[in-house]
Amino acid sequence: MRLSCSLPGCALLLLVAATPVLAQRVPPAPGCLDARQMAEVRQASSRQLAVQGQDGQRFRITLGEDCPGAGEASAVLLAREGWVCGAGGELVRIGASVCAVAGVERIDARAYAAMAREASIRSAGDDVKTLETVQVRAPQRKGFAGSPSFCFNPRYLRAWSEDSKGMLVELSPRRSGGHRYYRVELAQTCPDLDSAPAIVFRSGVGIGLICGNPGDRVIAQDSGGGSLFDAGDPGFVFADDPRRSGRMGMRVQCSVAAVYPHEPEA
Repeated sequence: MRLSCSLPGCALLLLVAATPVLAQRVPPAPGCLDARQMAEVRQASSRQLAVQGQDGQRFRITLGEDCPGAGEASAVLLAREGWVCGAGGELVRIGASVCAVAGVERIDARAYAAMAREASIRSAGDDVKTLETVQVRAPQRKGFAGSPSFCFNPRYLRAWSEDSKGMLVELSPRRSGGHRYYRVELAQTCPDLDSAPAIVFRSGVGIGLICGNPGDRVIAQDSGGGSLFDAGDPGFVFADDPRRSGRMGMRVQCSVAAVYPHEPEA
């Protein structure tokens, strides 16, 4: 079974061919990755791949050796019947390199977001490959690039709250890859956020998205004087009362350390 995807940082557009729908597949062991149902594959390092399935499950594939060629070639998963379990005999081919899969493990949204962001930074150029029943198309990206897996657009912010883990923000799911809530981890304590009448998010790399990139920050504002937006430093504001969003003064700026979709605990 051969399944391929351009790496690193490739967001896959899956177009199912006109073939009969297969019955639900049963994994040979718990924790196996169904390579036929990949929705997104990203190469975070020469030895690690991050994979998200169409069902939302996230996996880390660890390779037994460095697989060079990131950004220069596509990756092909070679596994019996398309199941990648880390049990031996499973390979990843990147360009001319063939590397053994050493392990596969499920990961949470936080770990996946960290790997996806690292892959985005590493990303150079992607290729287009065709599979047996799936066509994979990956747009070319340079430098920092955002994804709902590890970024949100503060333009669609609806509400926010603060707790011991940082911030929880609510957005429009239609504008956030289907995610309604995101966890925003801060680099330091920000006690004024919860009582602020308005907050501003600012992107540190100028892409208008908050991803935990260097310079990403949230700013609590009060009702004093001062413009919402500094000249030359655009941001997006959310106020708990629209009547207060005319002119507010800056209060506390807090660095954003990580962003990932919030998944309620079972």
